[in-house]
Amino acid sequence: MMLQPRMCRWLLSASVAGLFLVRASTATLPGEIERAREPRVVAAAAAPSPSSHPADAGPPRIASVTHRPVAPPINTAPGSIGGVEPGAGGGHGSAATADSIRQARQTIAACQERFRQVRDYTCTFVKREKVDGQLTSKHVMFMKARSNPHSIYFKFQQPNRGREAIYVHGRHDGRIVAHDVGLGKFLAGTMYLDPRGSMAMEENRHPVTDAGIGNLIETVARHWAVELIPGESVVKIHPGVRLADQSCTVIESIHPQPGPNFLFHKVKLYVHEQLGLPIRFEAYDWPKNPGDAPDLLEEYTYHDVKLNVGLRDHDFDPSNAHYSFGRL
Repeated sequence: MMLQPRMCRWLLSASVAGLFLVRASTATLPGEIERAREPRVVAAAAAPSPSSHPADAGPPRIASVTHRPVAPPINTAPGSIGGVEPGAGGGHGSAATADSIRQARQTIAACQERFRQVRDYTCTFVKREKVDGQLTSKHVMFMKARSNPHSIYFKFQQPNRGREAIYVHGRHDGRIVAHDVGLGKFLAGTMYLDPRGSMAMEENRHPVTDAGIGNLIETVARHWAVELIPGESVVKIHPGVRLADQSCTVIESIHPQPGPNFLFHKVKLYVHEQLGLPIRFEAYDWPKNPGDAPDLLEEYTYHDVKLNVGLRDHDFDPSNAHYSFGRL
C-alpha cells in the first residue's frame, strides 16, 4: 500500500525560480508518490522540461512568467528598517524616468551576463510566502545548486530540521527525491514526488524546479522588459543598502495602479555589489485600502553565496554517504 502521509509538508520553491504562482488544491493525487524503489534514469533529451506539467499532477499552480526564491534571518539592528540599513552616501532613490527604467534593465542584463559564468554555488536559502491568505514563518535551508544540468539540493534547518530533497533535471523521471524526519520518515521512507503535485507544493507558491538565482534573474528580466512603462511604473534606485553585512544596490519598481500585465504592486530586488547577482527579492500586493501598507507576498534571500565551488554528481545523488536518504 502506498503511504501518502499529510504530515509531509514540503516547502520546495525555489525562487526564485516560477516566481509568481497561484495556489491550487492540496488533495493528494494518485501516482504522486513513488516509494520503495529507485525510478529509472531518464536521458536528458527525453526528460520533462522543468516547466512541463506531468500528466498526474492535477490542476497545477499556474506559473505567470516570473520565478523566484532566500537567506537566513536578517539583522535588525537599531536604526535599520526590516533588517536593512540605508547605506551611507545616498540610497534615496530616483523617480521613475526613462533613465531609471533603463538603469534597472541594464542592471538585470549585467546580472544575466554574470550568471553565465556561474557553474554552481552554495548558500543558505531563506523564504517566506503568503499561501492561502497566511504568511508562512521563515523557512531556512542549506542549498547546493548547479547550472547544467539544473540541479538543486536542500537540507532543511527550520522547520523540520534534517529533511532533505534533491531535484536533477533529466533524472528520477522528473521527480523530487525527498525524505521527511521523525515519524514521517519512518512511515514513508524515501519518496519520489511530482514537483507540481499537492505534497511538493504544500506551503509553497513555486515548485522546486523553479528554484535558484538563475531562474530569478531570467524571470525578473522577462518581466521588466514589458512591465516597466513610464507613466505606469515608478522605479527607484538605492545604492549602498546594507543587507546583513552585504552592500547591495536595491532596485524598487512600483505600479501604483493594478494592470492586466502587472503581477505585483511593488518589487524590491537586492543586487550584491561585489557578486553582481541578486541575493534578495521582495514582492508586495496592492494595498487593500488607500493609505494601507502593502502586504508581503513573497520574500526570498540567498545568504552567504559561494560561487563555483566545484560541485559534482555525488552532491546531487541520494546515495551520498553524507546524506540521510534511506536511513533512519
